[in-house]
Amino acid sequence: MDWSNGCIRIKPLSHEEKDKDGFINLSGLKLPDTTHTWVNWSMNLKECMAICLSDCSCTANTNSDISGEGSGCAIWYGDLIDLRHSPNGGQDLFIQMPRSELGNADNKMRTVTVVAVIGGVSGMLLLGFFICRRGSREEDLELPLFSLSSLTAATQNFSPYNKLGEGGFGPVYRGRLEDGQEIAVKRLSISSKQGVQKRNCWFMSICPTMPRLVHFW
Repeated sequence: MDWSNGCIRIKPLSHEEKDKDGFINLSGLKLPDTTHTWVNWSMNLKECMAICLSDCSCTANTNSDISGEGSGCAIWYGDLIDLRHSPNGGQDLFIQMPRSELGNADNKMRTVTVVAVIGGVSGMLLLGFFICRRGSREEDLELPLFSLSSLTAATQNFSPYNKLGEGGFGPVYRGRLEDGQEIAVKRLSISSKQGVQKRNCWFMSICPTMPRLVHFW
């Protein structure tokens, strides 16, 4: 099996100056092959990292106790062979990186976080906008109610001069409200040949569409 393909460093490790290198923590991994690994069961993770930072050939380190106690030290030298993501939880691995590369990784993580937050907030604002817009539309389409006296006054007591026409259920009159708005008023006829029940059914069915009607005369 050929394990030669994989990741390579963009910048080499440098130990010429103090604190030039650090670690990037990768979680949920199946740990690499242990052919080139040094293990010390008495060290803690902090001591393990210190040893790794002092050696340019150290590639990565982690706790050697995989039971979750957080003790022991395992250090990898050279290439990390057979390193991959584990679907069953996996382990943490601290890979030694140049400090400049760690800054880039942090910036990328911050960028992803900021984009995710902005995207979430934008989505919530858009959702709120559409909900408010839908609510305003529903309010605009609500059927206004008028008293018989106001309609009588608007049509000048259903004057024949304001009559626009007549259908099967009664005549239609032109009217003007007190605020100057022109309206059309259909007055249901008791003596309609269509019958009372049919007339009432027609009226109830047309009510929801009335707010959308536009009359031209």
